[in-house]
Amino acid sequence: MSASKLRLIVVAGVIEKQGDYFIAQRFDNATQGGLWEFPGGKIEVGETLSQALERELYEELAIRTVTGLWLADSVFDYGDKIVELKGYLSHWQQGDIQLNSHQQMAWVSLAQLGNYQFCAADYPIITALHDHIALKSHTEV
Repeated sequence: MSASKLRLIVVAGVIEKQGDYFIAQRFDNATQGGLWEFPGGKIEVGETLSQALERELYEELAIRTVTGLWLADSVFDYGDKIVELKGYLSHWQQGDIQLNSHQQMAWVSLAQLGNYQFCAADYPIITALHDHIALKSHTEV
């Protein structure tokens, strides 16, 4: 058996609407089943990070988005693979959400994110989101 694990680079979109954030629950029978996440997915050959995120959000949710500010990178060893997750703010442009890759969705406030059990790699993005909002509110005073 090889000592090197599969390493995946994955993008995730933090979609905000009227002060709430979109989260989605993974199918129970999927890897990390039942856990919540910011939606996104793997980068395909030849794609930029933004292109990959916008494609993945369209495939998973049937919405068009524009990728915004980078929030955080997170590297997490899930045992069978290492996931490098790159989290970005994503701006919803058009479309009505359809859950093509998740079993449930929620719009939650920043404070409510703590009520959900997320995939491990998503927690640094939540921390960065808190920091981003705190910095933003501090600079607007």
